[in-house]
Amino acid sequence: MRGAMELEPELLLQEARESVEAAQSYRRELGHRLEGLREARRQVRSPCLMVWEKRMRNCGALPKRPRTFSWTACQKYLYWLMCLVYLLSWMTQFLT
Repeated sequence: MRGAMELEPELLLQEARESVEAAQSYRRELGHRLEGLREARRQVRSPCLMVWEKRMRNCGALPKRPRTFSWTACQKYLYWLMCLVYLLSWMTQFLT
């Protein structure tokens, strides 16, 4: 019985080593996949940037980067629109 008890920790240790090796192998595989995806992204992004730059050169001065939609600008417009609606609703009381 003692021999079986001594063998069990060795088996658990061997299983743990195999699990660690499998996890490291999987991590390496994911790293290779990630690098492949990054390279594909660079290859796709590069032609898009070239087209954008060409269009900007044809239109005039080239800005540092393309304009992006800004939620803050949208929020400002909505704020002023709400103020205008409030002001107009307040003014209607004097017109009636």
